[in-house]
Amino acid sequence: MPRKWVFLWLIVLISMFAWAQLRPFKYLQPRVKAYSDPALPATAPASPRGRFPALEALESDYAELVKSVVPAVVSITTQTKIKQRVPYVLDAFDLIFGPRERVVEQTKTGLGSGVIVSPEGYILTNHHVISGMSEIQVQLSDGRIEHADLVGSDPGTDIAVLKINGPVEALAFGDSDRVRVGQPVLAVGNPFGFQETVTQGIVSAKGRAVRDSGVEFLQTDAAVNQGNSGGPLLNFRGEVIGINSAIYSANTGTWLGISFAIPANVAKQSMESILRTGRVQRQTLGVSTMALTPELARQLGLRAPIGGMITQVLPGSPAEKSGLQPGDVIAGLNGVILENSAALPKALADVQPGTRVKLTIVRDGREYTVVCEVAEARSR
Repeated sequence: MPRKWVFLWLIVLISMFAWAQLRPFKYLQPRVKAYSDPALPATAPASPRGRFPALEALESDYAELVKSVVPAVVSITTQTKIKQRVPYVLDAFDLIFGPRERVVEQTKTGLGSGVIVSPEGYILTNHHVISGMSEIQVQLSDGRIEHADLVGSDPGTDIAVLKINGPVEALAFGDSDRVRVGQPVLAVGNPFGFQETVTQGIVSAKGRAVRDSGVEFLQTDAAVNQGNSGGPLLNFRGEVIGINSAIYSANTGTWLGISFAIPANVAKQSMESILRTGRVQRQTLGVSTMALTPELARQLGLRAPIGGMITQVLPGSPAEKSGLQPGDVIAGLNGVILENSAALPKALADVQPGTRVKLTIVRDGREYTVVCEVAEARSR
């Protein structure tokens, strides 16, 4: 066979091999088939309207509820000037013997949320949102930015009261003592700067001692993140039942499904005290108490573990002057039974310092009535 035919057959074989290898790529470019049928969008929902009226009404009510509460929730921006010492290389002397230091001024900023609770322009937020800040601005839902004055704040309850010019839309307080575990709630705020963010959850627990503040927090699974602090926790009546304050993050800095809110009753009492006296007043009898176990209650002659047993009486306190002693059980105040030791400070919170109260005391299995004057506790 002539050499040129050999080369020709080799070229043919190589071409066939290449075609066989490249053939699968044809599937990357499918042919476009022309259809004569018209493409008309569907005109009816999967579920005909009216088939689920309760769900449709719920959807509408959700939207209306959110629309009604959002105007009273504000975004808070804070800033202050801080001075820091930084290394500064000026000349060869600094290169040889080490840099000198100079003081530079930097701006520290922060973000948070708040809720307007009076038409006059009073706003509730967290103490930690505004702590150490010299400039506070709030942005309303209509885009207005207002300078806010700090009326007062309290690190113990983590509550702060701000004031802007009114009149403005405001939300009412609900009774946080009547909140039930499992109750649905909404959290509104400014997480990561995303204004007017609404999340939903339920009350997961009550009476959580998150930090050493004496506040028994509401626990919820409504999503709360950085920037939500100070925003309201709302019931389905649009009432403020809590002020979002903290999250459980396991040192990650982000929400892990557990959030904590200051009960509205505590926030309201703190605000009223700040407006009245410029600070949060704390009432005391001058005693420390502990909770009773069922076994200890029986030993002390009680049918149930009510009230709190006195473990310490402070010298010179109203309790000492009234003759109270360690081992006494404070079972009631002004005729109302105290369910546990935590109920005593709650009951005292409604009493003005200097007021005399009647305490039901159990000592050595016998019941007594002791009159004691309520004093103001020292600031923390």
